Amino acid sequence: MYSKLIFPLDPNDSVLLEIPVIISQGVSQKYRLALDDLIYVEACQHRLILHTIQGDFTTRCTFADLTVCLTPSDRFFHGGKGLLINFAHVSLVQVTGEVLLKNGQIIFCSRRRRRETREAFLVYAGAGKFSYETI
Repeated sequence: MYSKLIFPLDPNDSVLLEIPVIISQGVSQKYRLALDDLIYVEACQHRLILHTIQGDFTTRCTFADLTVCLTPSDRFFHGGKGLLINFAHVSLVQVTGEVLLKNGQIIFCSRRRRRETREAFLVYAGAGKFSYETI
């Protein structure tokens, strides 16, 4: 497994993700990233692009490995093939599948997963039980 979570001893500190980040052709370096800083992850041409508050990082870590690390928390959601969303950085998930991020960006979850993504976000945001037809 390429990535691992590092849990702090102090509960006030952030949980860190240690992951190899590509620096140049064939060269990578281990990087520690606070989970709070991770906005979303997308798979692109056999690589993962980690979109963070500090900028974008590329890794050759597999999507499956990263998903196993992050999805036990209700904060991270698999929004389609090759898309992992941190709900802490989402302001709204529209019925059309548009995910509006707090930084103003818009990303799209897959057509097949848009209902699930919206429901999971509403549960995460504290909306509780609801009927999809009323939204």
